[in-house]
Amino acid sequence: MIKHFFLLFVFSIISINGQAETRVFQATGSVSSVEVLKTYTTQKIPRNEKRCVIKRIPVNQNAQTFGADNFIGALIGGAIGNQIGSGGGKSGSTALGAIIGSEVVRSEKNASNRDYEEREVCRIEKVVYSETKEQISGYKLDVEIDGDTISINSNKSYNPGDIITLTKKISYSLN
Repeated sequence: MIKHFFLLFVFSIISINGQAETRVFQATGSVSSVEVLKTYTTQKIPRNEKRCVIKRIPVNQNAQTFGADNFIGALIGGAIGNQIGSGGGKSGSTALGAIIGSEVVRSEKNASNRDYEEREVCRIEKVVYSETKEQISGYKLDVEIDGDTISINSNKSYNPGDIITLTKKISYSLN
C-alpha cells in the first residue's frame, strides 16, 4: 500500500515539472577569434649511432719480425745452454738456451720500440631520443551572436569575420 502511494506521489511531481517546451532556432553569428587547440605526444625512438674517438695506440714496428739480432740472441743463448747442459740433456739445454736468447732480444726490441700513432676508434652505440609531436585537436571559436559572445569548440577551422550558422535551443519549463 505504501509502495503504491509513493509511486503515485513521484508520478505527480514528475508530471508537474515534466511539462516543458523546447524550441530550436537557426541563428547566425560572426566569428570574432579562433584559438587552435593542440595535443602533444612524446615517444622514445632508439637509434644506432656510430661514435668515434681518437686514441693513442702503441706501434711496435719490428718487434714481431725475426731478424739478425734475434738470430744472434739465439746463437748466444744456445752456446750458454750448451755449456750448462751435460750428457744427454746437452741438446735440450742448447735448444732451450736458443729460445730464451731469441726471446730476450725480442723483449728488448718491444721495450725500446714504443712509437705511438693516433687512430680513430669507432663503435656502434644505441642512443634513445625523445621526440614530441604536435597535433591539432580542434579549434576554440569566440562567436558574437544575439549581442553576446559565446565560446564553442569546433573540429573545423574558421577565420575571424566568418559568418556561421548555429543551432540555438531554448527550453521552457515550470519551476
